[in-house]
Amino acid sequence: MGQSYFCDYCGCFMKSDLNVRKLHNNGISHTVAKYRYMRRFEDPAKILAEERLKKPCQRYFKGYCKFDLYCNYGHYSEREFKKLEKLVGAQKNSKTRKRKAKKWPWRTHQIGLPPSLRPMELAKLKKTNFELNWG
Repeated sequence: MGQSYFCDYCGCFMKSDLNVRKLHNNGISHTVAKYRYMRRFEDPAKILAEERLKKPCQRYFKGYCKFDLYCNYGHYSEREFKKLEKLVGAQKNSKTRKRKAKKWPWRTHQIGLPPSLRPMELAKLKKTNFELNWG
């Protein structure tokens, strides 16, 4: 029997044929599923800016829009916009509150370091006998 191809975005199996895969990848269901997956990794501020520019989708708010997030019109309600704004505001606050460490972490947290990463002690180095023969 022939090999099958699994689409990670749609979660479906199909015949592993170039034409079948091209047809599937150009389909609306795959395009929407891929867009939805990639949208999870976008910056919330960018999403908010894009969605604010879109007009509300009449089909979506009446019940169903087959284009889903890939639609040219907005699918966010006012409540969802407020959640998104709150998330963007929280991100801005967290970015301004971050402080850089004044000291290098390996100099201040030496307790759990292996011996090769600990700083050399000059007293021990002076006591070392370098006259030993190797091998």
